[in-house]
Amino acid sequence: MKTYFRVAPLALAISAGGAVAQSNDEAVAQMQQQLNSMQQQLNSVKNDRVRFNGFFSTGYSRASNDVGFTGVSEDSSVGDQSLLALQGTFDVTEKSQAVMQLVGRGYEDWEPVIEWAYLSHRPTNNLQLRAGKMRLPFFMYSDSLEVGYSQPWARPPQSVYGPIESTSYVGADATYTINLDNSAITTQAFTGFNDQNTRSATTEFRNLIGSTVSWTDYLWTVRAVAVTTEATVEATRLAERAASFGIQLPPGTTTLADSDRANFFGVGFSYDDGTWQVISEVTRSEVDGRFTDTDSAYISAGRRFGSWTPYLAIGWSETQDDDERTGEFLPTVPEAILNTRRDEYSVGTRWDITPGVAIKMDVTHVRGFEDAPGGLNQDYVLVNEKNSTNVYTLKLDSAF
Repeated sequence: MKTYFRVAPLALAISAGGAVAQSNDEAVAQMQQQLNSMQQQLNSVKNDRVRFNGFFSTGYSRASNDVGFTGVSEDSSVGDQSLLALQGTFDVTEKSQAVMQLVGRGYEDWEPVIEWAYLSHRPTNNLQLRAGKMRLPFFMYSDSLEVGYSQPWARPPQSVYGPIESTSYVGADATYTINLDNSAITTQAFTGFNDQNTRSATTEFRNLIGSTVSWTDYLWTVRAVAVTTEATVEATRLAERAASFGIQLPPGTTTLADSDRANFFGVGFSYDDGTWQVISEVTRSEVDGRFTDTDSAYISAGRRFGSWTPYLAIGWSETQDDDERTGEFLPTVPEAILNTRRDEYSVGTRWDITPGVAIKMDVTHVRGFEDAPGGLNQDYVLVNEKNSTNVYTLKLDSAF
């Protein structure tokens, strides 16, 4: 019995030790499993809160002469049609986001530019508030102005999208959506300022105030916009245009607007039933003083045949105050270097070769500008008595 009682505690100790070891192993395994689960949850949250997307375009355009419509000549390069953008969306909270978009353009030597940088918040499902740097909502395609893949054309109709080169502003906006039975009304109010260098001018908008309203039943969409601001415009290439008229201007910039009142109005509509797509916009821009008042319009129609979408577009643009501007620096020709008149006719096709990638081909014929070639290569137009040009474009657009 003594021997038994001596061995029993040893056996019990060994048995307990094994149980403790087994218990520790199980605990470690459970802890590891929990850590893995927590890590997966953290990764899931991280992935859900940070999203990246982007878009890319490249292509080649060539013109039948050197009139210079949209900057295209007989010696255009691939870089003129190329850009790359990356956009990041960061979920700060369930109702707040931070958005930043970087864009590098070929004609700017691919130098990255912050095009969007704003914080948005949704107090309710119907109301969105934003503050930061955003797109100016002048047009139906303003938010996706450079996202070629989202558009049916090789380039947006220049009759409407060309005259105003400023594309962004710093400020705030509020958007409210009213959901009806089978449609929705969206209103937007925005305010801010703008400082932007474009290809032909430096623009400043101060005390900018505007609003948009749109209605859609997801087949038809109707939109209207009204904007007012104090505009300062300094043209960087006006001396070149004045030389076309045999008039010498001082080198450097020329002030066309100096805190002058400027207004912009636009209406547009679109119809898209999955087969037919029709889009049209009519705009008017007004600037006090020597700068131009311009009326513009276009209408476009496309028909989808599977992955192919051929389209036709007609556009028109004309300055309306050619006889009213004072001609302070052109006493013999009332601001003729700014006078604009042109008709545009485009035919093209879009081929969606795979989801996210589309190839577009376009031929645009422009005419009627011989007496008012504002914004074109005026010296070439006047000396060579040109009244038309053709622009041929092959373009690749991608979104990812």
